[in-house]
Amino acid sequence: MLEHRGPDGNGNVTLLNGSCLLGHLRLSIIDLEGGAQPICNEDRTIWLVCNGEVYNYLELREGLLQRGHQFSTRSDSEVLVHLYEEKGARLLNDLEGMFAFAVVDTIKQEIFLARDRFGEKPLYFAPLSQGKGIAFASEMKALPLSEIDRSLDLAAIAQFLSLNYIPAPRTHLRGVRKLQAGESLTVSPQGELRAMRFWKPEFMAGGDHAAVHKDQAIEDIRERLREAVGLRLRSDVTVGAFLSGGIDSTLIAATIRELQPDVCLKTFCAVFEDKELNEAPYARVIAEQIGSEHYEVHISSEDLLQIFDGLIEHYDEPFADASMFPTYAVCRAAKRHCKVMLTGDGGDELFGGYREFYRYFQWHPVRRFPGINPLAQKWHKHWPERWRGGDLLNFLKRNDWELLHAGEKGQGTMRSFRSSHIEEVSSGLDELCESAERHSHLPFPLSAMEATASGYLPEQILVKVDRASMLNPVECRAPFLDQKIFNYAAKLPFQWHFEGGQGKALLRQCLPSWVSPEIRRRAKQGFTPPLARWLRTSLREQMQEAISVLRRQFGDVFDTSGITELNRQHLEGADHSTALFRWLVLSRSLEKIGCAVD
Repeated sequence: MLEHRGPDGNGNVTLLNGSCLLGHLRLSIIDLEGGAQPICNEDRTIWLVCNGEVYNYLELREGLLQRGHQFSTRSDSEVLVHLYEEKGARLLNDLEGMFAFAVVDTIKQEIFLARDRFGEKPLYFAPLSQGKGIAFASEMKALPLSEIDRSLDLAAIAQFLSLNYIPAPRTHLRGVRKLQAGESLTVSPQGELRAMRFWKPEFMAGGDHAAVHKDQAIEDIRERLREAVGLRLRSDVTVGAFLSGGIDSTLIAATIRELQPDVCLKTFCAVFEDKELNEAPYARVIAEQIGSEHYEVHISSEDLLQIFDGLIEHYDEPFADASMFPTYAVCRAAKRHCKVMLTGDGGDELFGGYREFYRYFQWHPVRRFPGINPLAQKWHKHWPERWRGGDLLNFLKRNDWELLHAGEKGQGTMRSFRSSHIEEVSSGLDELCESAERHSHLPFPLSAMEATASGYLPEQILVKVDRASMLNPVECRAPFLDQKIFNYAAKLPFQWHFEGGQGKALLRQCLPSWVSPEIRRRAKQGFTPPLARWLRTSLREQMQEAISVLRRQFGDVFDTSGITELNRQHLEGADHSTALFRWLVLSRSLEKIGCAVD
């Protein structure tokens, strides 16, 4: 089931005392010959399987050797085994990396599961029927679904229709759950589950660095980025980089060149047939400046549509980020040259890169004024076009959560369900509102930045990259998600991020001096294919079939009249592509994996 994630391993399986079965498939990155798993300590009492990388393993290994531990490999995974011997669950505080791992402690008769701070690597788990224990895996498809409750979790479906993804711990099946980012789970001998959140992203209003001069902050960010990139260049295989010509990827590629001036750096960029989506000319300029071996991956609508059904199915659960298609295509091209790719993921969330952040920063104070209507009339001509807040009156009336998430909300989502399921659907939407409230103590736009780093980043951006890359397989590493970078950025005065009328002002100033003003001042550009056009042409029949499937197989759950009307309006020229794509993905996902409705 998971051969795509580990084509270099031989599917090692270990049976422990007849009560625990561990299996592992490997993508070899470090210690190519000796890093096979499952791996154990000297007396074979601690066993481990791990997906991902521990970047600071050399420093940790040196300390363990000084304290008397003995190693049989050069792998980063063996470091986890010996560190767990010493510290148990506290080992998580020492790790810099992206990982999902399971430790079997044969002395305590416990299983310990953990997922990295930002959730770069996935971990699913499910209690088995008839008290047979628990199953866990990197992807849902590897779980024994015949022994799991596969009834449809309608609260999770409502969340998907609001967000484009299902946030952990839910999945669309009641019997399967996901470990949250920065969370561990201990399974006792009696089968009891004890979850613990050991880390979550927290921003600080005002910040400890308020007294630091901005020029010093820029140099501090540069230094931390050099260290983070250096750690992620540790590999026994070729490392490349994505290069879009944007701020984040340019910084990463330039930093690699600074650290490795004599190494042949390979960079990759998507080339779209639609001019408004194409960033290739900017990437080409940067590639020439740093002297990289640059590859342009030409992506046409026909190419993406050929992989459409297969890629949606590969994600296991409903997932409606259409940029998964070009992400997959670029990773597919990169795998011919590199096993590891560095990405710019996290730069937008940590440094205020999304256009909405700046617009919230610019316009949010207006919502605090009385006399909404006169103010709206006065400022209406200055209102940005095509913004998720809608017109100015809607912006003033909506709550923070509604502004943070585009698409169907509240009553719009609930009207898509039959009345008999409204209570369960409402509970899912209430969870989202409660989640948003956890960030309300912060001023805008810090609350938006923290909410995005806690939800959108781990649940959508990193899920998209992990599944699309590992299907090839290519390992993607994100230097901006280094703990030292986050801890520093989260304490900076948020106003610094928006100076000059754009977001990400600090990162723009971190760019090397040779970067042209045209690139330095570029606005963020999306990575999304032309969905609106597809749904009127290439995907028109698939959309109609999706509605038929929802009506025929799930008519007791969904009222498809609203979806049918949206599709009609879209075909006549309105743009409902975001909502329609969600329903298309949902129909495909529910059709492919067997599920039941109570």
